[in-house]
Amino acid sequence: MRRAFAIFPVPKIFIIMNTNIENISDTRKKVSVKFDASEVAQENEKTANEFVKNAQIPGFRPGKAPKDRVVKQYHQAIADHVERSLTNKAIEALNGVKEFDLYAVVDIKKKESDGGVELEFTADVYPEVKLPESYATKVELDPVSASDDEVEKTLEYYRSQRAKYEEVDREIKKGDFVRLSYKGTIDGVPVPELAPEFPAFADQKSTWEEAGNADAPGIQGIVQGIVGMRKGEKKNLKHDFPKELPNEKIAGKTADYEAEIIEVREKILPELDGEFFKAFEVDSLDALKAKIRTGIENEKKSNNEVLKRQFAVEQLMEKCEFPLPESAVEDERHTILEDMMMRLMSSGASREDIEKNKDSLFESAGKEAQGRARMRVFLNRVAVANKLKVENEDMSRILWQEAMRTRTKPEELVKQLKKDPARANRLRSDALLQKAINFIAEKAEVSEKAPEAPKK
Repeated sequence: MRRAFAIFPVPKIFIIMNTNIENISDTRKKVSVKFDASEVAQENEKTANEFVKNAQIPGFRPGKAPKDRVVKQYHQAIADHVERSLTNKAIEALNGVKEFDLYAVVDIKKKESDGGVELEFTADVYPEVKLPESYATKVELDPVSASDDEVEKTLEYYRSQRAKYEEVDREIKKGDFVRLSYKGTIDGVPVPELAPEFPAFADQKSTWEEAGNADAPGIQGIVQGIVGMRKGEKKNLKHDFPKELPNEKIAGKTADYEAEIIEVREKILPELDGEFFKAFEVDSLDALKAKIRTGIENEKKSNNEVLKRQFAVEQLMEKCEFPLPESAVEDERHTILEDMMMRLMSSGASREDIEKNKDSLFESAGKEAQGRARMRVFLNRVAVANKLKVENEDMSRILWQEAMRTRTKPEELVKQLKKDPARANRLRSDALLQKAINFIAEKAEVSEKAPEAPKK
C-alpha cells in the first residue's frame, strides 16, 4: 500500500523567476518552468550549430554542409536535444531552490505556445527531518572470544567438508544425507502458489537433506520426518509454519508434504591425522584448534563492526519521524522485486508462476521497501546536515564493491555506468550514505555484553 501524505487545503505557491512550485504534499511538488520564445530560439540555434560541426551529409565534408540542409535532415534529433537541454535547465532551477531539496522527477509534460515552452512535471523532494541534537549512541555487542564448543563445532564442520558419502540400503538415521522429492499443499492449495516469495518451501523434484539436522535451512517437518524411512518409500509429512512469517496465507498453517526417498548416503568423516592437518598448514590438533579459534574471533570482530553501524543508525532513526517521498518507496520496491524474481527463477520458478503470484510479491516487497526508503532518506539528511562529500576514494570503494557483487570486471563496470547515468547516480548516492553510516558509527560508544552462563 502506498504511504498517504497530507494534502494542503490551500496550495502554497513559490515564485522563483519563471518557475512556479505548488505543494501537493510534504514530499511532492507540482512544478511549472517557462522558457520564452527567445530562450527556446537561442537553444535551437546553439544545438543546430553543434550538429553542423559533426553532421554527415552526402557530398559535403564534416562541418561544411549548409545549415539549412543539416537542420532539415536532423530536425527530430535537434528537437529532442533541445527538449533534453531545457529539461536539464529546469531541474537545475529546482536544485537551486532553497525551500526544498529535490529527490526525483516523477513525471514531465511539455506545452508549446507562441514559440515558447512550458515544462510541467511532478517532483518528489526530501522531507524536513529534525535530526537528533547529538549523534552519540550506546551499542552493546557480544564478546568476540571463541568458546571451546565453537571451536569443536568448527572442527567438525571442516571434517564434514572432507567427508565421504557412501550409499547404503537401510533405514535412514540422523546425519544421513538423503536425496528425495516432495510437494506440499495447505488445505489442498499448492504451497508455491500461496508463498512464491519463499522458494525454500516450493516443490522439489530432487534435493538433498541432512536427516534430523535441527539447524538445517530446509523444511523441518521433512528433515525430521524422513528419519526411519527407506529408499523408494513414500510418506506424507506435516510441517508447521511459524506464526511470525510475513505471509498470512501460510503463517501458523500446517502443510502436508508428500515425500519420496530416492537415495540414502552415510557420511564417513576423515580421521584427525597428519594428512588432515597438512590441509590446514598445521602439524597437530592443538595447532589446528588455535588457528580455528583465531578465525572465529576475527569473524566475530568483523560481524560486530557491521552490527555496531546498524544499531547506531537504528537508534538515531527511532528519534525521528518524517514522511517518505513516494518515488523513494517505489525505487526500493522495484529493487526488491527484481531480487525476488531473480531468486525465484534461479530456484526453478517460471515467468508464468511469478506473474500468477505478482500481487503477493508486490505486497511483500512493499513492507521491506518502506524500511529501506526510510533509512536511505535519513542517512541522506545526515550527510547533507554535516556537509559530507563523496571523494574519489569513496567512489573507488563503492565501484569495487559493486564489481564484486555483480561479478563484473571493474573496467567493464565503468563502461556500463557510462551508458546508464541512473545507475551511476545510485552508486554515488550509495557512497554518500556509506559516509553517513561511518560518521554515525564513529560516535558510537561500544560495550561488551556479559558472557552467557553455561547451559546446564
